[in-house]
Amino acid sequence: MRKQGKGKKLGFNSFVKDLRGSVVKIALNFAVISVFLVIAFLLGKAYLYRSDYFRLNRVEIRETFLDQRSLVSIKSRILSSYKSKSIFALDLKAIAQALQASYPDAKDISVSLALPDKLVIKLKLRKPIAVVRGDKLYPVDEEGVIIPVADQASLKWLPVVDGVQLRPDERRAKVIKSKNMKIAIDLLRNIKDVKAVADYGVDSVNAKDTANITFYLRNGIEIRIGSDNFKERIIVLAKTLKDPRMIMGRIKYIDLRFGDAVIGPR
Repeated sequence: MRKQGKGKKLGFNSFVKDLRGSVVKIALNFAVISVFLVIAFLLGKAYLYRSDYFRLNRVEIRETFLDQRSLVSIKSRILSSYKSKSIFALDLKAIAQALQASYPDAKDISVSLALPDKLVIKLKLRKPIAVVRGDKLYPVDEEGVIIPVADQASLKWLPVVDGVQLRPDERRAKVIKSKNMKIAIDLLRNIKDVKAVADYGVDSVNAKDTANITFYLRNGIEIRIGSDNFKERIIVLAKTLKDPRMIMGRIKYIDLRFGDAVIGPR
């Protein structure tokens, strides 16, 4: 019996020894593979950073309201600072922050790479859709954000919104959150979606009484539209304006508040 127990002990020791050898072998193989991968990564990184194939050569700007002169200026500015540098060494976040500092009214700015040698900039500036009449004219975008506009002449064809009171905190925050402003923006958005009406152009919107919103077309006709169902009422207006029997010079107002269009003569 003692001999049998000794044999079992020797067999167990042999198993442990073989297991230990296997573990050591696996560990060595893992270490060799790890070293190989690290070396391959470093060599690959060195190639990418030093290769002329991946050096910045082009800048593309997408989705923007900038004029051509500003587009050229941004491209020239970036290329003068980073051209021929490895695109993998560029600090994309820093470039985006620099652009944000130059265009504080930008709604969104993102910078990304397009292999092998291009930088893609998506720069969305806020576009004014109307001006609010207060102590002066305040250009606002579709979110009611007040936009600094240097070229006042560009505001000439924007509709003027009356009846919106700007609080001091709204001027400081550069955003108008009043109910009157939201209704006026919603109205202008719906008008824009109906080409037959949008083509006439909106001269002004009176949002003082939110239950009875009115606006004027550029041909001088007053449109009484109420406070809701803008989409449906503007479609009715479009059909009315298309009616060949309508003589625009003889119309003072069109009232859309009661389903059918009511024409008021001059």
